[in-house]
Amino acid sequence: AGGTRRVSRFRAPCAGGEAARGEEEPHLRGIFQIGKKSCDVVLSARQLRWRPIQPESPGGDSNMDLPCKEEFVEMKDVFSVKLKRRRFVGQKKGGMLLGITVFVCLKKENKLEDYAINFSNSSEDHCHSWFRCLKEILNVTEYEGHALSLLQECELQAFDGVVCVGGDGSASEVAHGLLLRAQMDAGRDTNYILTPVSATLPLGVIPAGENRDTDSFKYLS
Repeated sequence: AGGTRRVSRFRAPCAGGEAARGEEEPHLRGIFQIGKKSCDVVLSARQLRWRPIQPESPGGDSNMDLPCKEEFVEMKDVFSVKLKRRRFVGQKKGGMLLGITVFVCLKKENKLEDYAINFSNSSEDHCHSWFRCLKEILNVTEYEGHALSLLQECELQAFDGVVCVGGDGSASEVAHGLLLRAQMDAGRDTNYILTPVSATLPLGVIPAGENRDTDSFKYLS
């Protein structure tokens, strides 16, 4: 399933095998095509890792003497995931399923570098189960108002900014939380504010709700 895909440029050494990764229980394991290779993919709460499936020898056994080329990304570096579909020009919904795209962002020398990894598989059931599990791992907030509570309690001076990945509701809640926290830090009465203090941390929004166009940016502008 699927054609040419962009693949991660970061490789992990395989020495130590499972012992090097610890005994973390995997959430899912399945087969996807990455680039031009069929890969055994394993998802846990901390990592998404994969390795090419070893070809069988003429005797029918897997060739275990081939070099190990396992790759992985840390889930803490994944900021979004989506189902990848092929659509006709003008088509906004539906389309032929190609697989799952995982978006990764890493900090390199004071710069953020993002890239996408495409996991190709044309099975709707297979991809939807992986998509749901990935979304659950990425879901930082657990209920309505959770982001507001987190922003009131955490030590914001340790951060350079806040990025919200979600829809209008999430963006509104985070913006509200940053403004409320600014008033609290300034000693203002949060129940009656005529001239609010500006929030010190910048807010970035990555639309990932049901309407992914410009709703969040229109709301916050």
